[in-house]
Amino acid sequence: MNQILERISKALRLGNNNTNEHEAQSAILAAQRLMAKYHVSEEDVNEFLNENEKQDEQVIEENADNEMNNDKWKRRLMITIAKNFRCDVFYRGGKLILVGAKEDILISKRVYLYAKQAILISFKQFFKENYESYAVNSSMRNKYKREFALGFIKGLSEKFEEQKADSELSLVVVNPKVKDYLGNINFSGVHHSRSSYITDSYCYGQGKKAGKNLVDIDTRMEGIA
Repeated sequence: MNQILERISKALRLGNNNTNEHEAQSAILAAQRLMAKYHVSEEDVNEFLNENEKQDEQVIEENADNEMNNDKWKRRLMITIAKNFRCDVFYRGGKLILVGAKEDILISKRVYLYAKQAILISFKQFFKENYESYAVNSSMRNKYKREFALGFIKGLSEKFEEQKADSELSLVVVNPKVKDYLGNINFSGVHHSRSSYITDSYCYGQGKKAGKNLVDIDTRMEGIA
């Protein structure tokens, strides 16, 4: 029955949040047909929606993927994004743990994947234009990638701060339930970013510029990839 209620609720959401009048009407009619076919009352639907809404608001823990734990710049990227999308992080047993509502964690991971791909693509082009013609071994290339990525993350962080300063977004990116949750559990420590020694300021600076210029970061919230 839950699968039927989910289909009905999705159809209703589509109908109520669609600016296309024809599509909205079609979605609502589809919901009504499903309700009639399976003898579902409006009360059943409302109860299902209310229960889902309560679950969506619950704060949960979720382990960060191993790639984030094993690579410093990827870990820092996830932390930066999580803290700007209504989540927070802490360490347990040396592992990074995300804390937030289920949907917010999903959004944070979606934005992380988008930003990570942007870093890799931007660095590949940057390296080709600036270093590829020289004899650069894999160790040096990885060092340049790390420094470019750290610069990118710094630029992205500044972009977030500017967005919050220019709008009421600062009231949106914090979930008070997350703070309460962290205050009531035992863990090895909150995350404190450690400064990294940068050997190529140009590489870092170009990464920072790319991070500040990252476009469409907000669209990842809607699942547009």
